[in-house]
Amino acid sequence: MSSQPRMNFPETPHAAAFNQTAASKGWPLLCDDSCGFEHALLGELLTLWRGEAANGIPARTVMTARKLQPFMRNIALYERNGTGEQRRYRVRLMGSGIVQYYGELTGKFFEDAVPAKYLDRWYGISDVSLIAQKPVRFVLRADTFEKSYMTAEYLCAPLQDDAGMAKFVLVGMIFDGKRPWSVVEAETREKLGLTP
Repeated sequence: MSSQPRMNFPETPHAAAFNQTAASKGWPLLCDDSCGFEHALLGELLTLWRGEAANGIPARTVMTARKLQPFMRNIALYERNGTGEQRRYRVRLMGSGIVQYYGELTGKFFEDAVPAKYLDRWYGISDVSLIAQKPVRFVLRADTFEKSYMTAEYLCAPLQDDAGMAKFVLVGMIFDGKRPWSVVEAETREKLGLTP
């Protein structure tokens, strides 16, 4: 088992704070809490999440394999353990569409699978929806496993455990190798009203 990580990425409560931190670190990614998805599949996954969120954040147990079946290839499930600098994430599920880009990470903690220079990004992306207590959208260049020619759109949505604590992140991912990051970034910045 690896040692506990020391997180240099602050826990951010909303997209604007995340984007400021990411920009200061030169990360090729943007957070959008309006959740205006370009890929229909992610919009459909958000609709499912919202349908189950009638009384607040859905429990992980209500997001059954049957309900998630249409999305299974493109989803991951992360579980957060601990808080603050001692927090850790374990990959509980990773669909085959994600495995083809990132490899099989199911059952692994981030720090055991993700190159160290990308850990803060992975923690930051996973933290935002849990702290904000709502779904968020990300667009990014998929640098982590030497796939920088790919861009991706993510949905990250919180789920509760049986005790009612938001500690799971349901992640939907769609990868695209057709449009370069410079185009995706410019379009997203314009859409969000962000200056370059």
